[in-house]
Amino acid sequence: MMKGQGLLVAVVLLALAVAGYAVASRVYGFPFLGLPAPRSPEPVPGMYNLGLMVTNLKDPGRFIRVQIELELYDGSKANLVSQRAAEIKTDIYALLRAKTYDELVGEDGLRNLQADLVERLNKKLAGLVKNVYFSEFLIQ
Repeated sequence: MMKGQGLLVAVVLLALAVAGYAVASRVYGFPFLGLPAPRSPEPVPGMYNLGLMVTNLKDPGRFIRVQIELELYDGSKANLVSQRAAEIKTDIYALLRAKTYDELVGEDGLRNLQADLVERLNKKLAGLVKNVYFSEFLIQ
């Protein structure tokens, strides 16, 4: 009877060791039984439309009208942008209102504004914004 119980305990311990190794291989990413280590899924980029924004520029009598779309490194985090949309838009309005017509005119003005927005938004959104696109851009 003791010999049978000892064998049973040995089999159970071996099964627990194999199961523990299998779980550890999944968690820590090392191979199990010659199979490649599992990879965590890459984040899928996504877009978030902030909508149409119209505001005055720093120059008296000048305004800007833009439709802004954010390209996100991880589209699954668009809900974070949505939850903070009012805060983000307020920050964008503040940036736009501090700009002059001369700073925004031409391709250089547009590209500089894109870079400024990406930098400013990434400070608020922990590096989530890959790029900023304008589907409408009018300054007058």
